[in-house]
Amino acid sequence: MQNFTYFNSTRLVFGRGAENDTGRIARDIMGRCGKVLLIYGGGSIKRTGLYDRVMKSLEDAGLTVIEKRGVQPNPHMGLVRETVDWMRDQGVGLVLAVGGGSVIDTAKAVAAGLEYEGDCWDFFEGKAKLEKALPVLAVLTLPAAGSEQSIRCVITHHGTKTGVGAECLRPKAAIVNPELFMTLPKHLIAAGVVDMMSHIMERYFSATTETAYVDAQAEAALRTALEFGPKVWENPKDYDSWCQIGLVGSFAHNGYFGMGRVEDWACHAIEHELSGWNDAIVHGMGLAVVIPAWMRYVSKKHPARFVQFAVNVLGIEKQDDDARTIELGIAKLCGFYQSLGMPITLRELGAADCPIESLARHCCRSGRVGHLEPLDAGDVTEILISAR
Repeated sequence: MQNFTYFNSTRLVFGRGAENDTGRIARDIMGRCGKVLLIYGGGSIKRTGLYDRVMKSLEDAGLTVIEKRGVQPNPHMGLVRETVDWMRDQGVGLVLAVGGGSVIDTAKAVAAGLEYEGDCWDFFEGKAKLEKALPVLAVLTLPAAGSEQSIRCVITHHGTKTGVGAECLRPKAAIVNPELFMTLPKHLIAAGVVDMMSHIMERYFSATTETAYVDAQAEAALRTALEFGPKVWENPKDYDSWCQIGLVGSFAHNGYFGMGRVEDWACHAIEHELSGWNDAIVHGMGLAVVIPAWMRYVSKKHPARFVQFAVNVLGIEKQDDDARTIELGIAKLCGFYQSLGMPITLRELGAADCPIESLARHCCRSGRVGHLEPLDAGDVTEILISAR
């Protein structure tokens, strides 16, 4: 195990009616009354009544609210720039995101942009170091990305989907009421479960040795997602099961499962090319295609970790032949994805015509991706071809 420092400053406010404390929590973070920039997506938070409850809470706390709506999945820098330009001289003290990962990532980018004199895309291109941002408060409506506790922010610009990470982006508080997940469409429920599991797997599939504690924690979280994911997919009104999924999703991406080891992130790098190429692709659905293809390719060189995953997470009985154990594990994972209506091929994803070689080159434009097995453009090409 490697040396590490783990720090998570996000206050997690969890349970029924938690959103009714939004105003009090926002004022606690700001330390005073002031202006709050509320960012959200479409009209769903108004249809469900969440918008009214949050607004009442903010008004009761004596806060002034400025709204910006219109965040789309795979959020774009254009909206971020527009919001920063509009709000730069408004004296905002906190950015409030009410939505899923796309909304929270947009709020983070805006929070960074409002504390920077230049174009905040500089952070994503590595032209500037991100050290300061306005405080962010998240009210979660979709458990998937884990952005409500993470230091990461992913934005798309001109077909390039790029992430940046800094402690100043980590939300000061995350409000998670599992009741808010009960109206989600089934395909988003399933994609969210795939996404949160992937965040754990990107850390679990590591070449770092002697990580028994975090391995066991990751395996338990993955088994929880395997058990309760289908339950909320079958019955979105199942509050108790949503509690389990909500916790898996929120902790999957806050750094806990990466303690003491080098993380991989090849699957995310590859999928970001797909959803950057076509932003109609839901991130979790793209991952359901990429992950099994990546596993088949990489497990040939690193069988031990994939055998452990098959046995400890998926419950596969260890075979005399490691390759057979791995094959059974990947098949069971694919079966799980399919049971939730997820695609497992590019054709099923609607991306059979994607420019594989071009995407692979762009994926590796800064060098190899992944750490368990560093991949060059040729490797990524083979993985995507195998996923057709």
